[in-house]
Amino acid sequence: MSATSVMDAPSATGAKRRFAGIMPPLVTPLTADGEVDEAAVGRFVEHVLGGGVHGVVILGSSGEAALLTPAQRRRMVESTLAAVNGRVPVVVGTGEPGTALAAESTRAARDAGAAAAIVVPPFYYQLDQEAVKRHYRTVRERGGLPVLAYHIPGLTKVPIEPETLLALAEEGTLTGVKDSAGNFAYFQRVVDGTRHLPDFTALQGSDGFLFAGMAYGGDGAISVMSQVAPAVMVALHEAGRAGDWARARRLHDRYGKIGKAMGPGWIPAVKGALAALGVMSPYVAAPNATWEDTKLAAQRVRVLEAQRAGLFDPRTA
Repeated sequence: MSATSVMDAPSATGAKRRFAGIMPPLVTPLTADGEVDEAAVGRFVEHVLGGGVHGVVILGSSGEAALLTPAQRRRMVESTLAAVNGRVPVVVGTGEPGTALAAESTRAARDAGAAAAIVVPPFYYQLDQEAVKRHYRTVRERGGLPVLAYHIPGLTKVPIEPETLLALAEEGTLTGVKDSAGNFAYFQRVVDGTRHLPDFTALQGSDGFLFAGMAYGGDGAISVMSQVAPAVMVALHEAGRAGDWARARRLHDRYGKIGKAMGPGWIPAVKGALAALGVMSPYVAAPNATWEDTKLAAQRVRVLEAQRAGLFDPRTA
């Protein structure tokens, strides 16, 4: 499979969807002086691919894209594509507040070899839904890549209303959506409105809704937890796709136990857990703050205990 190819995996409904499955939104490994740790990128890619993920997403919210310099972003794209080496699709976050810059970022991702772009709506200014439509249409046309919408109004403050999303899906502007709004009724509306579109992928952005999303007919998740425990989240997806809801429920419970071992938080917690597993250092981009040593040490104990207890091995679920 080439770096620009797309997946063709069956969803829980049996339909074939592009970019279906489990894709981790990779955090960006950094050195102590804030540079992209390219050796750690390689280890990270092997860690998630070893768990069977169906693709990887970079430079999204988990990837701290908004906090990185253009040079750091380029290095993350280049090092990830080199490490993946065409084994799975690489989806690049190219969202920007303005349409011209988002289109330019998308073209750069295309030229580097990305399979698709994942794009938040234009943020900062209060915009109506017609502006959101114009933005996505222009990014798709000028960017030259399939576009997945990233619905996360808690961060962007600009929603992609269901009617807007469905219109853009119907006309072929959007290939899929990552829904991180935490509103399951929204996700249901999207799934219901796109079931007839064979190339549109409905993905959860909230790990806690993966089980429910698969049961309702969704196509998987861009899953934060799949960075740390990829095999567990892939197994959960596969159980749902097969209709084995008893096993899917057990794996959902296991995801919760691993999350408890990681502790509360987001990017520092993920990087700390990956540091405990020997994948990367825990450093985060400013103004975020890396967890202090005592907190990391306590987390390391919890994560390694969970690993020794077999929680990272889905075969024991």
